[in-house]
Amino acid sequence: MGQQLALKLYVGTVIIAGLALLAWLIPPALQEVSWLELAFFIFFVMAAEGMPVYLPREIIVSVSFCVIYAVLLIHGPGIGSLAAAAGALVGNRPGTPWYRILFNGAQLALSAGLAGLVFQKLGGEPGYIDVVGDMVPIVVGALVYFLLNSSFIAIVAGLSQGISPLDIWISRVGSVVVNYLVLIPLAVLIAILYVRDGIPAVLLLVIPLALARFSFQQYTNMRNLCIQTIKAIVAAVDAKDSYTRGHSDRVREMSVAIARELKLPEGEQEVIEYMALLHDTGKIGVSEAILNKPGRLTEEEYQVIKDHPVIGARIVSEVDFFKKASTIVRHHHEWYNGEGYPDGLQGEEISLGARIIAVADAFDAMTSERPYRRARSVEEALAELKANVGKQFDPRVVEAFVRLMQRRGGRL
Repeated sequence: MGQQLALKLYVGTVIIAGLALLAWLIPPALQEVSWLELAFFIFFVMAAEGMPVYLPREIIVSVSFCVIYAVLLIHGPGIGSLAAAAGALVGNRPGTPWYRILFNGAQLALSAGLAGLVFQKLGGEPGYIDVVGDMVPIVVGALVYFLLNSSFIAIVAGLSQGISPLDIWISRVGSVVVNYLVLIPLAVLIAILYVRDGIPAVLLLVIPLALARFSFQQYTNMRNLCIQTIKAIVAAVDAKDSYTRGHSDRVREMSVAIARELKLPEGEQEVIEYMALLHDTGKIGVSEAILNKPGRLTEEEYQVIKDHPVIGARIVSEVDFFKKASTIVRHHHEWYNGEGYPDGLQGEEISLGARIIAVADAFDAMTSERPYRRARSVEEALAELKANVGKQFDPRVVEAFVRLMQRRGGRL
């Protein structure tokens, strides 16, 4: 089955299942809630959903989880799933396709509805909150909601990108699990206050919800700062080396494509992406006279150039977020047979990220124009890579890159 067909079938199945669950749960639930209550909670969920935090790699989180779960505890799965589905109507980026909005509403309805049913099945009774006696159904219900919601998203992302959904879940969702767990007590508090004192008491929790959202935002701000740091460093390198402007970004694109072809975990792909962008950072420590020399380098000048991986790794390691991965920058000029530099590593001693970047770096260098030579064709560059398999390059990486290029007609 083709990847796109599987994706369409999955999205369609989730939408149909979500609509079916809503059709089953909502009619009886509407008889037990006033229109004022219904309108209030739908508005509350939509307000929370309308202030999303956009995390890297298209992850969107919001504090609506605790509001939806509070509705489940108060009114059960019917009203909870309806409020969850309504929340999907807002908080979308401009231009979001209708089917994506529909899918999101359906998966939220399924997550909320099934979590509510589990809560009831384990002995929980909507509208009667006993924190101690209902601890198990409350916690298990919340975990069911979280696992379903995150799994629906991980599967659709995996199918659309050809990556393992488990890898996506671990790398994307795993980083915000703690933030979600903190929202469970807040959901219980909302439910208790509402049952005891009604709508006015719930409104007092706007500040804690805002603080919860702030914690999500701080996470993404830190990541964005790291990305901005990368872009600034790459811009500085490009400004010094006029002959290789854009090289780092092309190497990044190729390296990520190879990593995906090798089906590496997404977290590892992200590290390789950043290190590919930063692989020539050390050229900041090389004089412009050498970098921009219009002819071939002398042996002395070449020795200076050979220092750039060490300088680059030292610079990258100063950023805490990249410290562990800085060896990828240091070793991207190591050869598979041990004849590279700076440390003479060979085979598996060289990190896979460095071996991937080595292939992408060499290919881009060969297919780019230089003052002292013409650019090679894609076919010539691929032939050169294959000729140096087991010597300069990792056979598995070259095989993946050649396979990728052949499938894409020589274009990335």
